[in-house]
Amino acid sequence: MHLRLLAILCGACCLLTASALKHHILTKSWDEAQSDCLEYLRIESSAASTSYLSHQYGDDQATKELMFCILLNLRVFEATQNVPRVELMRQFFTPDEGDTLHVNRTNECLRRVHIPLKENSSCGYKPYLSAIESANGLFRCFYHYYGNLNRNAVALPPTGLERQQIRQECAKIVGIPEGLLRCALQLKDHPVYSSFSRCVMLRSGTTGMELDDNSINSLKVISE
Repeated sequence: MHLRLLAILCGACCLLTASALKHHILTKSWDEAQSDCLEYLRIESSAASTSYLSHQYGDDQATKELMFCILLNLRVFEATQNVPRVELMRQFFTPDEGDTLHVNRTNECLRRVHIPLKENSSCGYKPYLSAIESANGLFRCFYHYYGNLNRNAVALPPTGLERQQIRQECAKIVGIPEGLLRCALQLKDHPVYSSFSRCVMLRSGTTGMELDDNSINSLKVISE
């Protein structure tokens, strides 16, 4: 059992290394994230996996849990804040040529998706049930109204923990006191802020200020 767990962990490390760009940015496609989750949830050999591989998804609980895993894997759903990144989600879909109403249809659907408050995982019920429903609703809006799933490998934004780690590391690299990271105005005025911002941008693909813990765009409706 321990050897098997070690093999899985080593495989995951190799996957991350192979997927990494020059600095700290990861790219992943929908099919790659789905393949990961089929393995995580141990359904890669089930009859349902055949449907999933052809992008056919039912409305059963197992499929909803798979979808939640995929959206977490692709960082479309920010687990630490229960916030969906709808602009990231659209990058995995391609609208039909000549379809000028796909954004309007998707937005109309997104407005009906309930985004829950953060849930207490220490409660007696199964945690993340509301988040699973929300993630599934988000997916359904794009799946039914935006377009077709594509095979694009998209640059993934950092998670909440990665945002914090990258900022702390870059602060140490350029010589900014870590406590200053909590003071946005003073941080911008620091003499080596431009070096700090460049470090963060190279390692994450976003600017230093965009990596603030409160910076995730929680806007539910996608722009035109």
